[in-house]
Amino acid sequence: MSEEARASLQAVRLAQEAARLQARRQTQQARLWFLTAVGALVLGGITIAPRLSHWWHARRRPGTTIGSAEPAPPTGPSAMGAAAQSAEAASASALESAAPSAASEEGCDTEAVRSTPWRLSAEACARAFALHPNDPTLALAVAHAEHAHGHLSEGAQWAKRALALDPDAAEAYVLIARADVADGRHEDARAAYHHYLQLAPRGWHHSEARAALRSSRPKTSAN
Repeated sequence: MSEEARASLQAVRLAQEAARLQARRQTQQARLWFLTAVGALVLGGITIAPRLSHWWHARRRPGTTIGSAEPAPPTGPSAMGAAAQSAEAASASALESAAPSAASEEGCDTEAVRSTPWRLSAEACARAFALHPNDPTLALAVAHAEHAHGHLSEGAQWAKRALALDPDAAEAYVLIARADVADGRHEDARAAYHHYLQLAPRGWHHSEARAALRSSRPKTSAN
């Protein structure tokens, strides 16, 4: 074999070897890119998954803005007031969750207890209570209706019935105290206001209760 043939064959072998090396490098680079892409996808999934979960739950929960942080629990004096008013929720605020049949009773919309109690019908609320005699919210609705129409004694009797069903019905004590004041039973009124403040120290009527207790406090004579 001539030198030229040997050189040509050697050149072909070198070219083949270079091609194999190039193919091997490309294969390794492709594998490296593939592993990098998989790792990026896994890392991205770990990072994005909590946000997607929060977004999904925010969509299903009304009143929550998507992408907004969960509101922090209130602290400070306002939180104390909210906690105190939650005790009253068992009496008047809880009327918003009264029995469905009571809400359907015309003239006894329990949601009107705070805003427009004079629109309540004592008779309608009493009929609703007759259907649900274990519901303190309905008994208190009757008490508010009687009280709003000037029947303080009847309102106090219904308020006591509400307390028999729910001893934490703080607002019932206010209705009882007002009736006691109207009848001249000031000591009984003091006791009722005191019970109210024990259940709802920062409730809706805490100013009225504190003022009544201050005004009826026995005055000590100066030496």
